[in-house]
Amino acid sequence: MSPTPIKKQAFIEPCIADEPFHGQKTGKPGWNSRVCGGTTIIGCIGINRNLPATAILIVCLSGMIGTTARLAADQSEEAYERGQAALRQGKLDEALAAYDAACKLRPREAKFVGMRAVVLLKKGDYPRGIAGLKEAIRLHPGDVGPKYRPRSDKPLAPEAIKHGREQVRRMIRDRPPMAQYPKEAGFLRTFAARKFAGESLGTLIDWDPAPPLHSDAEHVAPTAHEHGNIVLELYGPRRRQRSFEELWAGAIYELHNINYSKHYVDFHRRAAAGNVTRRQFVAGIVKYEVLAAQETRAFYAELYLPFVEKNKLSTDPSLWFAEWWEQPDEALHGLTDESQYPWNPYGRQYDWISVKRLFRLKEYRKTVTLLERMCLESEDFFDHGDHALVHLWLGRCRLRLDEPKKAVEEFSASLQLDPHDPETYRARATAQRKLGEKEKADADLKRAEALEKEE
Repeated sequence: MSPTPIKKQAFIEPCIADEPFHGQKTGKPGWNSRVCGGTTIIGCIGINRNLPATAILIVCLSGMIGTTARLAADQSEEAYERGQAALRQGKLDEALAAYDAACKLRPREAKFVGMRAVVLLKKGDYPRGIAGLKEAIRLHPGDVGPKYRPRSDKPLAPEAIKHGREQVRRMIRDRPPMAQYPKEAGFLRTFAARKFAGESLGTLIDWDPAPPLHSDAEHVAPTAHEHGNIVLELYGPRRRQRSFEELWAGAIYELHNINYSKHYVDFHRRAAAGNVTRRQFVAGIVKYEVLAAQETRAFYAELYLPFVEKNKLSTDPSLWFAEWWEQPDEALHGLTDESQYPWNPYGRQYDWISVKRLFRLKEYRKTVTLLERMCLESEDFFDHGDHALVHLWLGRCRLRLDEPKKAVEEFSASLQLDPHDPETYRARATAQRKLGEKEKADADLKRAEALEKEE
């Protein structure tokens, strides 16, 4: 759908405003706007009465160009939003028409070009879609994609290569859909094996078959004594097994993302020292995740899409961040829902780091205030395990504040959510002893010992 045309053209002439003009004082230079057919274009600049006609014309043209540019920007954004709405509804033809209109008005706007490419890819028009996505990456300011190289000539030790191949073998064994297209998709296995071998990180990476804690794919940063690792969720909503593309997109992303782990670790250390705010913490992590997403998108354009085209497969560009065109330093601006990425999980991570820091500093009242806010959020956004942990820490604070009755209440609330945690039973026993409830304390200790034996 093309933007609404201006049926009547307005013309503008420079004047010396000797009569009131939109509230301006009389006698001030301005624009006299003549309106035809109800369409008005207004500029406001100062003009010297003594300027020659040529100078006046240049000033006038400058004002007209600025007005035209603003009008084009407004119309292109409107067309873009129409495209976004149509795409959300699955109306690909309408979305394509809207993005086409936006691109005609601003052909160098990366997000317009990129979203048009997304629709073309969804429609199976791979030649135009691939070319469009590469062009959008090239146009996107600061994007790492234009300089991205999926292959490296870096020599790797035979032991490292062996390790990398073994991790890929285990990953495919544990996530069977990834085993599809063994010959055609060999480039995916080769890429992953070299990343597991430490090609980019510099140290070996392990595959971990455990499910992620917060999302479809995650990594754990390396330490001085342990390799980093990546994890992938096998199941989607309603226990639907995730597809070949979903799993490989997650793996490729995390094999890029783990390379920024030193920055993530640094933000955690700064948070533990109280040297970064919650927003700075979340924004800092998102910044590097955007860079990893840009690398993943470039991999998609350079390697995965040609494979899809050659084998006549369908693709979901959103899995490869082809719809994410924010700048790294601005990506947080439109993400305000505390229950969604990135506030969940990173805002919550910051909160827990702050709880432990304040508790360590013996700022128990401040810790309680933070935990009470987290408790309200737990009821809406987080699972029972997180909610139980909030009550456990509230109980610990109440004990340190010499409020054993309130401590028992918090520990009991925690056990209602997680009745199999021996640590909480032991903590409640301590509070009950302070209240003189010896029998109840002994019962809690016995329960804790029984649970520990079961473990």
